Amino acid sequence: MGFSARRRPWALAVMSLTAAATGAARSRAFALGARAPVAASPTSSSNAVGSTLRHAAPRVGSAPLALASFARFRPSWSTCAISLAAVQLASRCRRGGRSSSSSTVARGAGEPSDIPQVQSDISLLDFRVGKILSCEPHPESDKLLVERIDVGEEEPRRILSGIAKFYTPDQIVGKTVVIVANLKARKVGGIESNGMVLCATKRDAPEDESPSLLQLVEAPEGAAAGERVVVAVAEQLHGEPSPPNKVDKKKLYVKMAPDLRTNAEGTVCWKDSVFMTTAGPCTAKDVLSGEVS
Repeated sequence: MGFSARRRPWALAVMSLTAAATGAARSRAFALGARAPVAASPTSSSNAVGSTLRHAAPRVGSAPLALASFARFRPSWSTCAISLAAVQLASRCRRGGRSSSSSTVARGAGEPSDIPQVQSDISLLDFRVGKILSCEPHPESDKLLVERIDVGEEEPRRILSGIAKFYTPDQIVGKTVVIVANLKARKVGGIESNGMVLCATKRDAPEDESPSLLQLVEAPEGAAAGERVVVAVAEQLHGEPSPPNKVDKKKLYVKMAPDLRTNAEGTVCWKDSVFMTTAGPCTAKDVLSGEVS
């Protein structure tokens, strides 16, 4: 065959997979009740398998010719595929076991080669820019405010927030905020709330139940109502958000919440990834190194 199987372990992989292809072809012929023998003459080394392998794997060295002469069967498309897989396996073995997976592509010198394949956890949540159109106190609770917020949909959303201790309704009308848009609607104080407005908080002591400082997370001037906030995570995709039912069932917000925070400059982050809009980052400038919820 022009190579030593004992000295080249990739050859063993080639012969094993090709032998499997031979058995598959013979079994298929037997099952179909074929009268003619499956085996071809020795001159069939130039058949479709040899042609396929020579064209599909030109860099494997002598492996295509070795396979063509080693195979003594009349191939179907499935056996060609198995043999081609053998060549690709041999190629990886000869390169020292390095896999040429679809997550890498050939690029010029100094260019990144990894293509992100996994969606980031934080992008399963849908953070949107919202404009507060109106706000009023809750009729039965002195802790809640009832806001109507434009998030780029046909109708404004009604969202309830427990921020009445820190803001009057007039103070927040017109503010451009960030909401979690794919939470399941639920009743708060007897009124349905469809989303959550993000706020940054700080406590005087970790054991305190209520924060001593609270500020709305704001999007920068120029960010449009309804724009999705991007939280880019290195080497991961910022993919499509999950539907509200899945967010609720998988408790996605609960899992992400412990890592929502502001950094030392008051920029909102998830871990070390910044909440970013087309106009710039989202902030709570008076709450440095605080919690976000």
